[in-house]
Amino acid sequence: MKRVTMTDINAYLDGALDERERAEFESVVESDPDAKALLAQHRQHVEELHRLYDPVLNEEVPPRMLELLRKRNG
Repeated sequence: MKRVTMTDINAYLDGALDERERAEFESVVESDPDAKALLAQHRQHVEELHRLYDPVLNEEVPPRMLELLRKRNG
């Protein structure tokens, strides 16, 4: 049986697996309590990071930073 890696978990949570890969991943996780726990833990971390940092995406970019970027990209 395939062992779940962090690369697999990241791809799964990012929605980067195709239908077949996703089904295989879910099957492996469902039959492996350690993988299931690792997925739950990583999912919780990702959700917490989104909760903490997603609001930054809605902040206005400071004018000074925009000015520096425009100069840099000339």
